[in-house]
Amino acid sequence: MRNVETKKRAKRTGWIIFAFLIIFALIIIRFAMSGAVGDSFFSGMPSKSDAYDMAQQFVRPALRGSDVEFSDQGFQFGKQSDSVYVIKSYAETETGDDEKQRIDFTVIMKYKGGPASYKSNWELQSMNIN
Repeated sequence: MRNVETKKRAKRTGWIIFAFLIIFALIIIRFAMSGAVGDSFFSGMPSKSDAYDMAQQFVRPALRGSDVEFSDQGFQFGKQSDSVYVIKSYAETETGDDEKQRIDFTVIMKYKGGPASYKSNWELQSMNIN
């Protein structure tokens, strides 16, 4: 009698474990197929384009004029340490008389961890606008 109960319990436990494995596999496959996680999730540190995008967020409020356009190809990137980034670039703004004015800037930022696209994960250390 005991032997029959033990076999039933073992069989039920086996099916429960099998069901959990199937559910886990389906979740992993769904996650892998969705592409929900970007490359920066696995790399740990932001790319130079991530740092440049964040530098633009720090510089934009400090610029006068409407319609600020940042250079897409003319930025310089450097690292002072593992998490301190230096960005040098320029932006063009329209002045009141429809002329464009070039403004050079240098931004030094420290990355504090987390998603690189959140401004709260960065600390502005210095900003020089000419």
